[in-house]
Amino acid sequence: MRVIAGRWKGRRLLAAKGMNTRPTADMVKEAIFNILQQRIAGSSVLDLFAGTGNLGLEALSRGCSRVVFVERDARAVDVLNKNRANLGCLEQTTVMRYDVFHAIKRLSGKERFDIIFADPPYSKGLEVPLLNAIADSDILHEDGIVVLEHSSRDHQPDRVGNLVKLQDRHYGDTVISLYKKE
Repeated sequence: MRVIAGRWKGRRLLAAKGMNTRPTADMVKEAIFNILQQRIAGSSVLDLFAGTGNLGLEALSRGCSRVVFVERDARAVDVLNKNRANLGCLEQTTVMRYDVFHAIKRLSGKERFDIIFADPPYSKGLEVPLLNAIADSDILHEDGIVVLEHSSRDHQPDRVGNLVKLQDRHYGDTVISLYKKE
């Protein structure tokens, strides 16, 4: 796993062996950032189910201003903190060691984000409840975007609360669904 572009291009990211996290493949990550390229510079990012920080750290490398990582697994948080330290971005980042639903409640009314990355475990049925939690909170800026990564076996609805799907992009077994506020 590595940073694909930006100031840390080519830098390797640590990943703990045997962890239950599933890092976003480089091909999918590159596709996501090609879609978002006009939105990254200066943006604030929330990385839900952050794992080792793969997506949020890529966003920082490409010029976002701040990332809040949410990850509840202690081993993943340890690796994420090592990756943050190795890249020298501790001051631009915050790690919340919470369940994502609890973190969304804690952030609501306090912070808003331009981009929310959500990469829940595949085939656990978390996508719609997660989108509902985001829609019911005020953590997404009016012109913000939610990037939901999920299995191609799990079709996601066109609308969840005030979030409307813009598009789906398919990459093998992975689908990226983009949502914005209506």
